[in-house]
Amino acid sequence: MTDDSLSRARNDRDALDSAHLDGHTIEELGEYLDRGREPRDESIETSAAAQHALAALSRLRSVAPKLIEAEADSAPVRPPSWFKTILDQIGVQAHAGRDIPLHHEDERTTLQISEGAVRALIRDVGDAIDGILVERSKLDGDVETPGEPVRVRIDVSIYSTAEPSEVLEELNREVAAALATHTELNVAAIEVKVRDFDRDPEDVS
Repeated sequence: MTDDSLSRARNDRDALDSAHLDGHTIEELGEYLDRGREPRDESIETSAAAQHALAALSRLRSVAPKLIEAEADSAPVRPPSWFKTILDQIGVQAHAGRDIPLHHEDERTTLQISEGAVRALIRDVGDAIDGILVERSKLDGDVETPGEPVRVRIDVSIYSTAEPSEVLEELNREVAAALATHTELNVAAIEVKVRDFDRDPEDVS
């Protein structure tokens, strides 16, 4: 395993630490979701990080069975590390991240959208496209300075029943349109990576 792979693995584990979820754990949040969020836990309901994690857990539970069913008869069984990779991203993307400024005519007014909200927007775009699952996304560049070029990197998996070129083209097009509509980012490029599930992610350098 390369040094970079070790670093990624450590970062993924750290992302699931309770310190990153306002003192809560993924297991605790999963059990809370199983109970239908009853009885109400104010420490969870008032935590932005916990709310992001709950939304991600709900999304994972919704899309994972469809992906598994679509591939059950036509593709190798996904390795356990694939599910761990998806779960790890819940912790990573539970954070709001950087503030991305938005223009307003009144100079006394400050508008912004969080980096986490933009990642959620990208996930929503992917969820609306049949045959693709957005695992994670990242904004590379200075998003806090208006006009600076930003590269959007997206990791996806594709259902075996989908046509890769078609769904990737649609994802690229729809992500570009959504970012243009809801943000003022200067998107220099959108790079989509289809993960290779025949290899453990930690073995890919």
